[in-house]
Amino acid sequence: MKVKRLSRRTVLRGLGGMSLGLPLLEAMAPLRESHAQAATAPKRFLVYFTPGGTVREEWQPDGSETNFTFRQILSPLEAIRDRVLLVDGLDLKVTAEGHGHPHSRGMGGVLTGQPLNDGPYETCMGTAGFADGPSLDQVLAERLKVGRKLASLEVAVNWPTDRRDGGKAAPTNCINYSGRNQAVPMAIDPKAVWDRLFSDFTRDPNLGEAQTRHKLSILDAVAEEYRQLIPKLGKSDRLKLEEHLARVAELERSANATPAMPSGSCVPMPAPVPLGDASAGQIGEPGSNGQYNTILDAAMPAVGKTMMDLVAMAFACDLTAVATLQWSDSQSYNTFPWLDLNENHHAYQHDHGYQPEALTKVYNWYAKQFTYMVQALETAGVLSETVVLWVTEISHPNSHDQRNMPFVLAGGGAALRTGRYLRYPNLPHNDLLTALANLYGVETDKFGKAEYCNGALSGLT
Repeated sequence: MKVKRLSRRTVLRGLGGMSLGLPLLEAMAPLRESHAQAATAPKRFLVYFTPGGTVREEWQPDGSETNFTFRQILSPLEAIRDRVLLVDGLDLKVTAEGHGHPHSRGMGGVLTGQPLNDGPYETCMGTAGFADGPSLDQVLAERLKVGRKLASLEVAVNWPTDRRDGGKAAPTNCINYSGRNQAVPMAIDPKAVWDRLFSDFTRDPNLGEAQTRHKLSILDAVAEEYRQLIPKLGKSDRLKLEEHLARVAELERSANATPAMPSGSCVPMPAPVPLGDASAGQIGEPGSNGQYNTILDAAMPAVGKTMMDLVAMAFACDLTAVATLQWSDSQSYNTFPWLDLNENHHAYQHDHGYQPEALTKVYNWYAKQFTYMVQALETAGVLSETVVLWVTEISHPNSHDQRNMPFVLAGGGAALRTGRYLRYPNLPHNDLLTALANLYGVETDKFGKAEYCNGALSGLT
């Protein structure tokens, strides 16, 4: 009798971390390595975006892969050094083509690996449209959304600071794409984000009936699929599968008796205060007098902390598995009064001459916030199942160079080998996107535009 070969697509995962995978059958022997990889695959993905590149001489660590010293910008990461992986020497090669300004090309390309199409949006260097394909976060969201309230969550702290496009999605301010030319805008009001996540959650904190119904539908579907497989298997596999079906039936009884509870440290935070009229603020023309919205600028630390806490709780309560935290847009016409920096960020990059000392203070502060984000995920009990990717749209703030981009990864549990500093010989960053896609079970040797892909970046796992 010909034995049916089984792929990992027959493994069905339920809610709250409950796994309904098949037992290891003889028919699955060629796939044992794939199952081992699936066991360590992360379950959540977070993008952390800060604009304007970095001051490379203060970002690049000193030392070797495992024995390195942080310089000034990344010094706050010392508190989490064993949970971070620094990736140096990758280029945004795809931004050598396409429409628009390098800032906008970087925004469109950093998560999609694609150029910007033609379009009507002003980018300070001609017009452009949106990116030519989906971003990594949205591809992963499609895989990880089953059983969760939201496929993905996109939030920003001070967005957009450039209102030339009416405060709406534009190539200058979007990094998330659900498909070709399909930009995903940011949510900017913490109260609105809280409502979206927790308004119904607080009325029914157990999420019991609906979640249990969903779990039972999964159990019924997988049990029927297993029964159809039994006649096609050998005697030994049939016995294993029949035993497994008995376990599925026990799970069904358990699910019927006890409402499913969200996993992790799920303690919804109190509803934050709405931004209200702060988005109107004291508005000038983009970049005028180094200021755009002084009210939102001053509120950035508090709003940012709230947004980071919301992301951590959304993960802990299993309401979504994919999120993006975007501090600002590529124009970055925001000031940093709490750092005694009252010109806007873009002015320090090049509008008023390149000012690396001021920029180092800005990027050091963003690194402190990154550390807080990672620690918040750890406190929520989800860091080991989450890969955090810190990205920006250019490398050098003054020249707009997009070589040697500063990438930082964190978390990932057994899926990533953290506590290291990796250097690569100017490879395309598409290879990093490919490797991360592979990490989540997307079987591909290319992500983004094929001409800029060499295969999955080695060394991460």
